Amino acid sequence: MKKIGLVLLVALTILSCNNTPAVDTSGNKPVVLRLLKTDESQTTHELKKINLGVLETTDLNGKVAVVDFWATWCHPCIAEIPKYNALKEKYAGQDVEIVGVTVESGSMEDIIPKIEEFQMKYQVVYGDDRVVEAFGGVIGFPTTFIVSKNGTIHKRYLGSPENKIELLEKDIETLLGH
Repeated sequence: MKKIGLVLLVALTILSCNNTPAVDTSGNKPVVLRLLKTDESQTTHELKKINLGVLETTDLNGKVAVVDFWATWCHPCIAEIPKYNALKEKYAGQDVEIVGVTVESGSMEDIIPKIEEFQMKYQVVYGDDRVVEAFGGVIGFPTTFIVSKNGTIHKRYLGSPENKIELLEKDIETLLGH
């Protein structure tokens, strides 16, 4: 039974790492981003930045955040990196943060050369099970969340649809109040 479960998990991961759009448009029913709270207190988490230092979840308070879960071996994830670089440039100086959360990609020492190779210009943090759970789980890559200024998940995008960046821009504009 465990083998069947493992096979299904692997199949879902492989199938999710493609260009098939799967968009959760339940933005009218946001979920509180548990990453900002570990319990009912205002306890925050620290996320290890790949390029050293720490991103505290409170650093995202008051900002619209595009949080992209990706893996170094996922080709659609890699193909999106230049688009996220352009998105970062477009919203420079505004209350928008782009964060790449790398998971299932080896150690930090394995990931650092990939970030340089892919020329990532936005923040990249090392994800673990705790981070994945805080977002309600991730079943495939890429999975991208739009988080509102108050820390709620506005939308989730699974996969890499052709118009994903346009959809993200629309979400960002809506959450910025433009």
